[in-house]
Amino acid sequence: MLLLVAFIFIGFRLLQRLPNTVIYFVKSEDTHFVLEPVYRHYEKNLESQLKTALVDLIGGPTSKEAAQKLYSSVPQDTRILDLEIKDHTVRVNFSKTFTRESGLADLQGRLNQVLYTLSQAKEIDQVELLIEGQPLNVLGGEGLLVDNPWKRISRETLPQW
Repeated sequence: MLLLVAFIFIGFRLLQRLPNTVIYFVKSEDTHFVLEPVYRHYEKNLESQLKTALVDLIGGPTSKEAAQKLYSSVPQDTRILDLEIKDHTVRVNFSKTFTRESGLADLQGRLNQVLYTLSQAKEIDQVELLIEGQPLNVLGGEGLLVDNPWKRISRETLPQW
């Protein structure tokens, strides 16, 4: 009986440490870029999970992840001004540094990272991006159009660009 209780306790502790969130970093392949899922464990509250996931995207990959040639396209000085979930929509308000000029591939990666990280929870149907309170409709000088709100149509395939 004591062994069974110990087994249940250990099993419960292990389950609490299993990854419950996926964040997406960028990986450069020979001829294109891809999103690479990275599994993390955060607290169970969805809003807190999403905020922490964005903080991790901004901070970049761990040294182990960086050794796998993963990186973040989100500028490291980007701030999350607000994040809220309402009616299956997550609305995130970033500082203006999110829009910092970069190459088109980098900007595409930035959007993909944020949109796929925020929309992976089954409770989220769409993502709305704001920059200092204003809807983000175009990113970068080359005019990358942003669907806002953005809806993830397929949860089976990740974008390549």
